[in-house]
Amino acid sequence: MEETGALNDISETMQMYLKAVHAVQAKKGAARVTDIAREVGVQKASVTSALKTLSSRDLINYAPYDVITLTDSGRLVAEELDRRYGILRDFFETVLGVDEETARTHSCELEHHMEEILYERLVGFVEYYQNCTTMKFRWDPSIGGFCHDPEDV
Repeated sequence: MEETGALNDISETMQMYLKAVHAVQAKKGAARVTDIAREVGVQKASVTSALKTLSSRDLINYAPYDVITLTDSGRLVAEELDRRYGILRDFFETVLGVDEETARTHSCELEHHMEEILYERLVGFVEYYQNCTTMKFRWDPSIGGFCHDPEDV
């Protein structure tokens, strides 16, 4: 995928800003510096430099004091990050039986650092796990290991 190659060229910090623009744009149609600062949890002054960088890479449409939107390239990268996050979170919660907060925290950290081969194999495994009609397994904290899922009948 072309957009996954773009992920390797964008720092984790820039990825977080891109995701913030994507989230705000999804809610409001476009973003402003204040919205992005709130979404990322930083001061407005920190946002401007990041927006200039993302704009120079043709990932967002940005001009001072104007609304901010994703370019088509920026949207593809943000959507890929969202997919990675969702796959990781689902794997942690559904397969590994990790609590929601732990799954969210670690999914957010790992989505930025996964090698493509690892991500592709994880996607394949999660799809297999979800669609397999044979016996499922799950993490059982009482035994500290995996076992047959009794709800899979």
